Amino acid sequence: MNQLRGEFTFKVGKKKYDAVLTLNSLRLMCQHFKVPIDKIQDWMGEDALTAVPAFCYYGVKNFALRKGKKAELPDFDVWCAQALDDPDTLDQMMKAVSSALGADEEAEPGN
Repeated sequence: MNQLRGEFTFKVGKKKYDAVLTLNSLRLMCQHFKVPIDKIQDWMGEDALTAVPAFCYYGVKNFALRKGKKAELPDFDVWCAQALDDPDTLDQMMKAVSSALGADEEAEPGN
C-alpha cells in the first residue's frame, strides 16, 4: 500500500501555511467533497484545479489538527482564488501532491 506522506509549506496570498499531507488529510478532503477514496485519481484528472488546492487546504487543516489547534484558513474559494492566481504556488502544490502520492517513486530512472 502506498504510504501517503508529505510535509510542505505553501505561500497562499500573503500568508505562509504549513501542511502535512497524510491519510487523515485525504480523509478530511474526501468527506468534504464527497469523493470516494477509490475515485480520487479520477477526480484529480477531471478537476485538478479544485482537487490539488483541496488536497493542500486539507493538509493545512491536518497540520493544525495534529497539534490540537484550529487551522487559520480562509474560505476554500478564497484559498483557490489566491492560490490559482499565482502560477508558482499552483506549481508547488502540484509537486507536493504528486510527491505525497508517490509519483516521485514511480518516476525513478530505470522503471
